[in-house]
Amino acid sequence: MPTPAGISCTDPVVSAALTAWLVESRMRLPAGLKLRIDVVDTVAAVPDPREVFPQGDVEIRAGEPLGWVHLTWRAAPAWARIEADRAEATVQLSRAALDQMDYCLRSFLLITFIFLFKRDHRFHMHAATAIDPHGRGWMLIGDSCSGKSTTSALFAARGWQVSTDDIAFVVDGGDRVAVEGFRSPLALRAGGQKLLGRTGGIPFPERAKNGFLPEELGGNWVPKVAPEIILFTLIGDTRTTLVPAPKSEIIREMMQWSMWVMFEPTAAQEHLDLIMRLGAQARCFRASFAPDLFDAPNALEDFLP
Repeated sequence: MPTPAGISCTDPVVSAALTAWLVESRMRLPAGLKLRIDVVDTVAAVPDPREVFPQGDVEIRAGEPLGWVHLTWRAAPAWARIEADRAEATVQLSRAALDQMDYCLRSFLLITFIFLFKRDHRFHMHAATAIDPHGRGWMLIGDSCSGKSTTSALFAARGWQVSTDDIAFVVDGGDRVAVEGFRSPLALRAGGQKLLGRTGGIPFPERAKNGFLPEELGGNWVPKVAPEIILFTLIGDTRTTLVPAPKSEIIREMMQWSMWVMFEPTAAQEHLDLIMRLGAQARCFRASFAPDLFDAPNALEDFLP
């Protein structure tokens, strides 16, 4: 499989893994992309006086006085330089990073691409999206333990179209704001698999999860969703509830789950404007998910007030 246009890599194993991952994601690459990846014995040190903003195992430095984004990976020696005003980046990976290639793709290189997509007017948000049988777009926002992935898998099992359980990109869809999904397996912990009655899947040992594509669960993948219903999600006890939430609160929540990308000033106002429009176009709720959700024939639809 040929390496996508605009990407050069000195290592054929890394090039093949990166190409397969990008093809699976179904994400169009940024216009004018220039990405160079070098595999080296010793990763060069890059002095940088700026404040560190951590995101998992990735350390982010951005803004003045240097302008460009500097990423370093704590799981193995690696760094990236992403130019401030164009979709161009240079990456160095140590040979130790190659021993964790799958994790490197879904951690360090994913964040590299998130900043590259930003230069193409696609703005990351930690959220799940889907389309219900009535054609309504849903967006679930919350942290990694708030039920987004399990609920997305439930949607797929009920025949919904699912875009992403985690990696979402807010874009200008013209009259409405839309959200593009990075296609990857829905990652379930053991508890979620039990609720859904599923076994197997793709193991993600570093996250103690197993992954399932929407099609494997009974649904379909969809590349883009225009949200009409936004839920800020939490895990509850015995009864699932949806409570209307002021749009101002939901907008603050959306900013929170985009915050580490907005840490860089490049296109921050455009990002903020899209979030404001998204909050205005949708009905907003605070959702508390409980096991009774899995007994409801119409999933969350019946819980809407």
